[in-house]
Amino acid sequence: MLKLLLFIFFISSLIAQQEVSVFGNQSTPEPKRQITAGEIGKIAPTDEPDYLRDNKEIYQQVELNELKLQTSKTPRSVYVYQTFSINLKADTEQNLNFDLNLTANLDGITWLNPKPNWNEIKKGIYETTLWFEANNTNASIDKLTLTLNRNGAFFQDASIKPKLPLIKNLKFDPNFSFVVADALDVKKIKSSKFDDLSNLITIELETKNGNLNSFAIPKEFKKQGIESIKGDYLSQNGNYFIIADTDVKEIEFSYFNLKSSKFESFKLPVKVEIDDLSTQVNLNPKESEFELYKDISIYALIAIFLLFFIFKRSYYSLVLAIAFGGYTFYDSKPFSDGMLEINSEVRILPTPNSTIFYVSKASQKVKIMSKNDTYTKIILSDKKIGWVKNENIK
Repeated sequence: MLKLLLFIFFISSLIAQQEVSVFGNQSTPEPKRQITAGEIGKIAPTDEPDYLRDNKEIYQQVELNELKLQTSKTPRSVYVYQTFSINLKADTEQNLNFDLNLTANLDGITWLNPKPNWNEIKKGIYETTLWFEANNTNASIDKLTLTLNRNGAFFQDASIKPKLPLIKNLKFDPNFSFVVADALDVKKIKSSKFDDLSNLITIELETKNGNLNSFAIPKEFKKQGIESIKGDYLSQNGNYFIIADTDVKEIEFSYFNLKSSKFESFKLPVKVEIDDLSTQVNLNPKESEFELYKDISIYALIAIFLLFFIFKRSYYSLVLAIAFGGYTFYDSKPFSDGMLEINSEVRILPTPNSTIFYVSKASQKVKIMSKNDTYTKIILSDKKIGWVKNENIK
C-alpha cells in the first residue's frame, strides 16, 4: 500500500513540472521578427481602394493613343485671292467623346472658317473642310494644331503641316476688286442722297465660287463696305455700299474670272433717283411714278367738283372738293416728325449687320421718311439719311 502511494506521488510531480501556473511568473516571450522588404513584395495586393487617396487616383487612367491628322483634296494650284478648301481628318483612336479645337499658324493667308464644323464619320474619327484665301504667292501654313479636350480638361493634341497648292500671281489691274471667282454678277444698283454733299450707292452682288468679304473697289470714297452676305463660298450674295461725293457719276471695278482666265470689268452709272429731299417720298421709281399719276387724278377730281359747284350750285360737290383738297395738303407734307431716343444706332442700310455711322448722344428731332417691319428711315438734323430700329423712334 505504501509503495502504491509513493508511485502516485511520483507521477503527479512529473506532470506538475510540465504545467505552467496561471498565477505564477510567466516565461519571457521571444522577440518579434522583422519582415524583410523582399517578403513584403511577395504579399498579394488588395483590390480594395485606399480611401485616404485623392478620388482622381482611384479611377482607372485612360491610356493615350496616337492622335493622327491627315489632309486631302488639296487643289494643285490657285490664284492669289482665290478661295480654296482642304479636307482635314482626325483619328483619335479612342472610343470617347471630345471637344475639338483647331488652331493654325499662318503667314500671308486668310483662314475663312476658323471655327469649322466637324463630322464624326466613324467612332473616334472626325472630318472637316477648311477654307482659305492666299494674299500673296509666298503664303504658307506652318502648322495646324488640333487639341482634344474632355470634360473641360486637356486630353491630347497633335499638329500637321499641310501641303498647300501652288499659288499663282495675277496681272496688275487698277480696278481689281480683289475677287477671283467663277462668276460675279451685279443684280441691282440703287443710288440716293445721303446728305447734301454725298450720295449712297448700293450694289447688290452675287458670286459663284468666290469670297465677297474680300470685295473692295480701289477708289477713294468717303466710306465703303460689304454687308448682309448670305450663302457659302460656292454661292454668295450681298450688298456693297458706297458713300461718294455727288460729283461721282460712275462706279468702275473688275474681277478675275476663273472660267475665262481673264479680268472682266463693270461700269455702273450713278443715277440719284430723287435729288430734292423735300420731295423724296419714295425711292422706288415705279412707286414714284404711281404717286405722280395719283396726284394728277386727285387734282382733276378737285377741279371737276369745283366746276359742279360753280355751275350746278351743288354743295355736295363743294364738300368733296374741300375733302380732296385737304387730303392733298396732308399728303404733300413729305415727312412726319419723330423723336430719336438717346444712344440710338443709325445704320446705312436696314440690316442687322449694317455699318453704324451715327449714335445719338441725346434725344433729338428727326424726319421720318418710311418704315418697314423692323426699321425706320429717318433724316437727321445734318440732312444725313439712315435707318434705325422702330423701337428707337417715338
